Amino acid sequence: MQNDQPPDARVPSYVRMDFVWDNVSLDGITRTVRGIAKLDPRRYETICKDDRLYYRDKYLDLWISEKCLKDSMAGAAGVPMYSDPPAIESATNYTEDRRTAIETQLRSGVFVTPNSKPDRHRQLAAEESSKDMTFLSVDICGSTKLRARAAHTYDRAYAIFFQELGTVVGQFHGTILTSTGDGFIAYIDSQSVNVQSDNALDMGLTFLAVLEGAVNPALEAEGLPRLSIRVGADHGVAAVSELSVPATGFSEKVVRSDGLNRCAKIQGKAKAGQFLIGRELYERIHVQWLERCSEVEVSLAGAFGFENYEVYSVI
Repeated sequence: MQNDQPPDARVPSYVRMDFVWDNVSLDGITRTVRGIAKLDPRRYETICKDDRLYYRDKYLDLWISEKCLKDSMAGAAGVPMYSDPPAIESATNYTEDRRTAIETQLRSGVFVTPNSKPDRHRQLAAEESSKDMTFLSVDICGSTKLRARAAHTYDRAYAIFFQELGTVVGQFHGTILTSTGDGFIAYIDSQSVNVQSDNALDMGLTFLAVLEGAVNPALEAEGLPRLSIRVGADHGVAAVSELSVPATGFSEKVVRSDGLNRCAKIQGKAKAGQFLIGRELYERIHVQWLERCSEVEVSLAGAFGFENYEVYSVI
């Protein structure tokens, strides 16, 4: 890779490349995909410099030489590819279905199962090695005041919020890490970094869609308070271990990750109804999501170990 960045620029540790495919064939027996891959023109522009051909990533401002690209593609044969699409095929249809289901539940007290099946919750297991994980933090805005005004109605609203957005987590093959009392933190740890990053973007936007299109209308119809959330997300290497207090018998699985720490801080900078992501996640998402991101000015005061950590709003 040809890197024409300034000397003090932070070079990504991971570089995603997006392609468009022609003449794709799939052998179901050998599970082999064949096709012609071309760089996605939405993401790359061609530049000739010093009689050499480069492909510039318009979003990350990285240069890839023609030779580097050919060498990389030549070595791609036999490399595994992963697909783990969400269970939700249409966020619009899912939201409409869940609004009806929530309204029915609030009247009858009986939970209505979603039409699409979410993954079952998986308990966090301590592992010897670290792995890539993508984290999302969801927070209800003004929850303390809402509960102080009317604890009973807020608690009913919160139960529905947690139930429905927690179900969305499972629809995107994620797992709830912990409840925070006025929200929760979830993660995705699928084998492919690309897949987990794309699903995280889709999940965050679906949180907002389900809250506004299903949860809030159903709550308001029942005379319960309307809720507003802010969402933050980022990616990072994580280690899962166990903390214990031998004298009392307490033990707990914990996740240690800069990505998790950044995720929580980024969420804290979001406004009501806003979905913010950090640069580490931004560098790993498909161009269809990059097109929906715009950099925002937030004051993080070097909290992430280096200055000028970029944060982006997703719409």
